[in-house]
Amino acid sequence: MKKFVCAILCVAAVAASCGFAYAAPVKWVDFNASEWALRECLKYENEFYGTDCGYNFSDAVAFLAHSNGNRFSVSKDRKTLAKLVQRLRDGEKFADIMPKTDYAEYLRTSYGAVLAPLVGDYLDENTGERKHGLRCCFPLAAGHWYNHYDDFGNSRSYGYKRRHLGHDIMGSVGTPIVAVEGGTVTECGWNKYGGWRIGVRSDDTLRYYYYAHLRKGRPFAQGMTVGKRVESGDVIGYLGVTGYSTRENVNLKSCSPHLHFGLQLIFAPEQEKGPKEIWVDLYALTRFLAQYRVKAVKGENGEYTSTGRRLWV
Repeated sequence: MKKFVCAILCVAAVAASCGFAYAAPVKWVDFNASEWALRECLKYENEFYGTDCGYNFSDAVAFLAHSNGNRFSVSKDRKTLAKLVQRLRDGEKFADIMPKTDYAEYLRTSYGAVLAPLVGDYLDENTGERKHGLRCCFPLAAGHWYNHYDDFGNSRSYGYKRRHLGHDIMGSVGTPIVAVEGGTVTECGWNKYGGWRIGVRSDDTLRYYYYAHLRKGRPFAQGMTVGKRVESGDVIGYLGVTGYSTRENVNLKSCSPHLHFGLQLIFAPEQEKGPKEIWVDLYALTRFLAQYRVKAVKGENGEYTSTGRRLWV
């Protein structure tokens, strides 16, 4: 199995904070949602928003995962989702349709931890209008090329043999990197593996976003420092190819410029560092987020400023 499975501890606290009933120990989170499932479930979020049927984006993805055994298939999932939607249109409630099993609640908890912040209410920065929908963004600013494939779990050998626990997005040196979700900068500096890197912890502390291999010489956006508050869409740094060195400001010798983008779930303090960490395969998620790319304008000082952000409310 290509997916990397990590043991984690009890997630009763996160289940309660997300409104889920699951309180048993979760042994792993295997995030397999397809780009198609994410897009289609978002579409129906817009249809049912404001109604009392109980539908929401992350729960719908969890429902598909429960129905398909966490093995997503467009042909099968299309039929399953169509039946769910029709039942809701006919007046049934999602809470009555979702199975009452430990596995179902486990999926709601694990998928909710990844997906719940992506969709919600926001203010359109351009119009000031309150809207509902996708409020997180792709990590590279609009107008800059990129390429990627599913490389999660691939072998890495620098320092020691290990698996690749992030997602590499190829691009040009200097491409503005933006925060996918808002939060607090917890790391901003050099790491011998990731080179110049930035870590952002979400406000609910469940997610840690890792942006690595930033540009040599000028890796970070002006004023970026540990403790700084960033919003979704803020420019935080610039794409590069640094790392794999104990000396600072050194470029990788065997790689093309790319962003290493990682998402770690943290349900308990013991999972922050070490063998109990859990990282998510982000290929499908980044493809999904590519439908919303924040624009960034270059100033006279060479720094980029984001425009068209969606501010959370």
